[in-house]
Amino acid sequence: MATILIVDDRPSNRAFLNALLGFTGHRLLEADDGAQALALARAQRPDLIITDILMPVMDGYELVQQLRQDTELRTVRVIFFSAVYAEHETLAMAARCGVATVLPKPADPQHILDAISTELGVLEGAPPLPVPQLAPESDRALPFDLGARLAELERMCLSLIGERRVETLAASFLDAARRVLHADCAALCLLDRGERNVRHLDTWSLDPGLLREHALNEGRLPGMLLRARAPLRLAEGDSMLDSMPSCHPPMGSFLGLQVHDLQHPHGWLYCARLLGAPAFTDEEERWATALAAQLAVAYENLNLYDVVQRHATQLQLEALARADADKALRESEHRLELARQVFDSTQEGIMMTDADANIVAVNPAFEQITGYRESEVMGLSPRVLRSGRHDATFYRDMWHCLEKDGQWRGEIWNRRKNGEVYPERTSISAVRDEAGKLTAYVSVSTDLSALKAAHHQLDFLSNHDALTLLPNRSLFNDRLQQAIAAARQGDGQLALLLFNIDRLSRINDSLGHAAGDAVLREVARRVGDIAGPTDTLARLSGDEFVLLLTSCHDNEDIILAARRLIDAIAQPHSVGGHDVVVTGSVGISIFPRDGNAPGDLLKAADAALSDMKQSGRNGFRFFKGEMNAQALRWLALETRLRRAIERQELALHYQPQISRIDGGVVGMEALLRWRSEEVGQVSPGDFIPLAEDTGLIHPIGEWVIREACFQNKAWQNAGLPPVKVAVNVSANQFKAGSVSAIVRKALQESGLAPRYLEVELTESVMLGDSAVAEAQMAELRAMGVSLSLDDFGTGYSSLGYLSRFPLDKLKIDQTFVRNITTEQRSAAIAQATIALAQGLSLSVVAEGVETIGQRDFLGLIGCDVMQGYLYSRPVPPHEMAQLLAKGRVAV
Repeated sequence: MATILIVDDRPSNRAFLNALLGFTGHRLLEADDGAQALALARAQRPDLIITDILMPVMDGYELVQQLRQDTELRTVRVIFFSAVYAEHETLAMAARCGVATVLPKPADPQHILDAISTELGVLEGAPPLPVPQLAPESDRALPFDLGARLAELERMCLSLIGERRVETLAASFLDAARRVLHADCAALCLLDRGERNVRHLDTWSLDPGLLREHALNEGRLPGMLLRARAPLRLAEGDSMLDSMPSCHPPMGSFLGLQVHDLQHPHGWLYCARLLGAPAFTDEEERWATALAAQLAVAYENLNLYDVVQRHATQLQLEALARADADKALRESEHRLELARQVFDSTQEGIMMTDADANIVAVNPAFEQITGYRESEVMGLSPRVLRSGRHDATFYRDMWHCLEKDGQWRGEIWNRRKNGEVYPERTSISAVRDEAGKLTAYVSVSTDLSALKAAHHQLDFLSNHDALTLLPNRSLFNDRLQQAIAAARQGDGQLALLLFNIDRLSRINDSLGHAAGDAVLREVARRVGDIAGPTDTLARLSGDEFVLLLTSCHDNEDIILAARRLIDAIAQPHSVGGHDVVVTGSVGISIFPRDGNAPGDLLKAADAALSDMKQSGRNGFRFFKGEMNAQALRWLALETRLRRAIERQELALHYQPQISRIDGGVVGMEALLRWRSEEVGQVSPGDFIPLAEDTGLIHPIGEWVIREACFQNKAWQNAGLPPVKVAVNVSANQFKAGSVSAIVRKALQESGLAPRYLEVELTESVMLGDSAVAEAQMAELRAMGVSLSLDDFGTGYSSLGYLSRFPLDKLKIDQTFVRNITTEQRSAAIAQATIALAQGLSLSVVAEGVETIGQRDFLGLIGCDVMQGYLYSRPVPPHEMAQLLAKGRVAV
């Protein structure tokens, strides 16, 4: 299939040919002018081009000329398809540029298809029509007879018919004229449409520069030909020839005439022969007149074509301008639509007024903010929104700023339709036209109600507890400072009641933190009801509250308030369907007795509270001086304890466990000791509770397990009899869930067999989250580590614990052993414990055995393993090694 390029400036004509040829299978290309078609032809190399003739930018005739000058495109077949020219004119132009087929518009579809088939050489198998080849100009001889002159004239007419370039037209004409008139030189001058200036000056066998200055000089030749009414024939010796430019070659004969039509002169023409040549005849004068007439027609056509081209270009420019205008209009409409959408959808209230400040438009946000509908405020003054909070000076300054700067910005209080006063941030701008005349005002406002409320809420939360809404520590310190200043002036007394909710953690662990929060809120409410109008109740942190009493005249008032506070806390709380009872512990400090600054008073109350907790809770305690000393001692002790591990001040002593029957060493208990560089030996009763409170029990407990494993393994490596070592593990360690991992790591690193390690735990481990403790105990038993319950009977003993948890041993606490021979109750408890253990297949160890009577009584009731000062005090490792080497302890 062939590639066919369709060239036409009318889309309908291209669409017609596309539809007609769409079923032929040819590849079709389109262009809307000659320039575009030329570029497309060079890129796509079409086999056939069907083109209109008259088109903007480049017409079809010039397109074909450009194709014929291109060596790669000169053989492309072309069909002229035009309705502008008469058929003979179109044929003449086609013959001039080598186009074989011309189709008029409109044409029969079958005729078009046949013409295309013929050009492509597919009709009845015939080869394509040959492209006519024009003979070179130099190959044509000068005509000497009438027939030759007529042929030359016809050739010239055909070449001039479709010519669109004045340079080519002039050159073709001069070539034909000098041949027809047998001239040795010739010149042609063509005027522009204004007939005042030379559009083109061309010569043959002459330098155009010789004539340029004289072309329009009507007083001399050749310019005087512009006013010649008839041809001017001059012979050698005629004085008029002297008016020719001096540099002009000598002439033996001269024939010149005006080129014109019936209405306009178009220029002049002359031909000349050299000296000795025959003079021009009357017949040649008539030939010259005929040539000039043909030139006038062709030149007028060229001018008309220029006019059409200019008009077409102008129409195209106007069409482009209209398209641009339509595009600008559409964009303007789009911008207006966007502006309308912004106006309607923005969250800011927009109000527009005329130059007299009468409302002309509002947006939906304005209606939502103010409560007024647009119809209700149209034509009204913005004064309808005045709140009454601003005086006349405020509005006068606003209008002064608008008149001076053209805009005003600021916060203003306005009133909604329902009477509510609200704040808003407003920007008002004056709108002026191009002449600077005021035409309108535009106001854009943002409702600040929610923002102000959020700021107030933020300010409140920064000074109050979010859970109970009570003042926090910061606000309480401020109020306490003010109360102290007022008390100093009035010589008054203040009291701080710092109180805790006892064992709130149990509620959090059992019922969840939401239940604990509910208890905190209820306590805050109850105590708030007790507080006086000038008193301050605050929540400092967690379960810690403080009540500042400002109207207490003596201690009786303070005691009464403390008892009312404790009673209020102790009332049952209904939480999640459960009746919960909690108690409160209160520490009391008094201004000015216990301190003159807020920090001193809080510290004194905290010391009193700590003393109350250590004494059993659920009560109150006044601050005493020795409490502060004790608090300072504990603080210093905590600091030293934190450095004890680094300084290697901690050590393990070992107390042997002895068989009553033969006195053999069957086990030992590792007991922690601390000798401080600053204060010397520190009792475990002092530093163990401190480690529990501060969390230091975790690193210390890990160190104890690790040290006991390595020491026992070292004794075994030294050849001493292998025995089991027991280490104490706190409830906090079990609660952290790390005991089993620490024991496994210590056993692996030390190489001690798990059967030689025993973990001692207290009954408190089984309280709280017992599932976590039970899981860790199961892991320890799976490793092969044995478990013993220490201090049995002193805490919350439960038979359920003994059957539920995987225990191996019970240890009778020394409080029962101490009085076992003198107190029937202690003896009964010890005997029951041994019987219970034997019934559960648990072994029993009695702690604190110090006398032979205690030993013998325990033996009578079935206890065969004992531990206490009767056999040995806790001893350092080297002494314990000596006991292991002996193997038994004699009493």
